[in-house]
Amino acid sequence: MTHPVVTTVSNLVYEGDIDNAERALARVADAEGDFALAKVIDEMPARDVVAILREHDSSKGSIISELISPRQFVAAVTLERDYRDRHHDALKGMVNAVVFADESRTDDFIEALGATEGGLNALVDYCSDRHEEIERFLRNGTFSHQEGEEIDGIPDSDDDLLAGELDEDARRDMVSLREVRDHDWRELVWRLRCEHYEVFREVLEMLRARHRKAVAPPPAPAAGQRSAAADDEDDVL
Repeated sequence: MTHPVVTTVSNLVYEGDIDNAERALARVADAEGDFALAKVIDEMPARDVVAILREHDSSKGSIISELISPRQFVAAVTLERDYRDRHHDALKGMVNAVVFADESRTDDFIEALGATEGGLNALVDYCSDRHEEIERFLRNGTFSHQEGEEIDGIPDSDDDLLAGELDEDARRDMVSLREVRDHDWRELVWRLRCEHYEVFREVLEMLRARHRKAVAPPPAPAAGQRSAAADDEDDVL
């Protein structure tokens, strides 16, 4: 049976009253315990979960981010794309707040994201404005511009990704987790590269595919077919 607070929270979210929606959830935790609240969060519609996570101050702890299940989190970040946030700022805050809320569950969330198309797309959106820095990290084992070789654009082939997981020698030469443990994009990328390579490979392949599509020249018109530009010129004349 669905907990009655689910309907209460849904109505508050619909009214835009996110603060009171969070307070209603907090009262469940106070009265019935964290386990009961975790069950409530799993019963909530994903649209309500993402609405609360989007509006929450990511610099503060959140009841939802601490108790949400990987399954419900993936559903929420998949819906996040519907908001069409060009710079994905809310998505980044949501991912950081949830994935790093409890280090004992970080791997569970990363694996859940990497196991679904929606989760992978969320990771690609999250990394989209850091693509060149991720390529540098792949090649040099560091995010620093001052170390390693310069990268020269985005590779035309994905063959370099076939190398697979790092061996012990390569790990010794790369930046350590301690140096990038900032609960932000560097730490997430490090964990993907060093602890979840297959997810990292898929994310980088998708980033590269997006880049190639963005820079590809428009297709030439087929023989005997006029271009739109030529038609426009005739219209002007």
